[in-house]
Amino acid sequence: MIMDFKKYSFLGFLIGFSVFSFSQEQTILLLFPKQTQGINPALISIKKETNLGLVIDSQWLGIKDAPKQQTLFFESFSKTKKINFGGLIRNRNRFVENSTQFLGQFSYPIQLNSLLILHFGIQGGGDFYELNFDYLRSVDGVVVDPLLQKKTHLIPNLGIGFHLNAANFSFQGSFPRLLGRRPIQLFLPNRLYYFSEIGWTSQRIGSSNLLQVSLQFHNLGINEIIAQAKGSFSLRFGEIYLGMNSEKSMGIGFLFHSKRVLSLGYAFQFPFALNSELKLNNHSIYLQFKLKKQNATNEVL
Repeated sequence: MIMDFKKYSFLGFLIGFSVFSFSQEQTILLLFPKQTQGINPALISIKKETNLGLVIDSQWLGIKDAPKQQTLFFESFSKTKKINFGGLIRNRNRFVENSTQFLGQFSYPIQLNSLLILHFGIQGGGDFYELNFDYLRSVDGVVVDPLLQKKTHLIPNLGIGFHLNAANFSFQGSFPRLLGRRPIQLFLPNRLYYFSEIGWTSQRIGSSNLLQVSLQFHNLGINEIIAQAKGSFSLRFGEIYLGMNSEKSMGIGFLFHSKRVLSLGYAFQFPFALNSELKLNNHSIYLQFKLKKQNATNEVL
């Protein structure tokens, strides 16, 4: 009886701690360019480039099985067919849960006039979830228990989005998950998820330095509304990023270009007002290979 109480108490602790870790994970500052690719498919090849890359996120270094995420992304620009395509594979590990997400994405640009460019996007795929309670098996040596059996589930996914560029201003919005969740997915509330961003870009005359600022609103985490302010400054060798969100976290990132083919970045996020002994830091590594870029002199939508 005592061992059962320990087992179920430990189960409740793991689920509760994992929910807390999920809320922290989903407030990751979206500093790097392709961290929003899985959120808004309209961003596929928006810079008229073909890219392949990898993003690695790690939280709470030093804690066993703390949240980790790896995202492999691809985008292909087509000048002749107009429809651009891409996709991503994302793997998440957080304590008892392991999930693999795969998405196929398409975007279609429309030149409204000399200043307005509208991109529509759609994505489809699914999430393969696995709940593994091996932690509990070691509590009292139970080998067969229905509660402790490994649980797997495939959840289909469909999302849409748009991006509007008007001179120095831009606006985007998306619904990255239109299909409902299943009970197996413990860490996502069953609601309609959205993402929106308004941005402004300024470029000095006769200089390559470029300043970009944006404000984002979304409900992709446990909380219903998260606001984030982000800024980036472009230099000859890369970009510098700075961000802050309503979850009292801020971050700084650097992205370096090597001969305009390879981009390598690192970002560090930390809470600036949180009463906790846990070091709720996030480390992100960004790697991108530019496979092809459309010449500016030949750009035709």
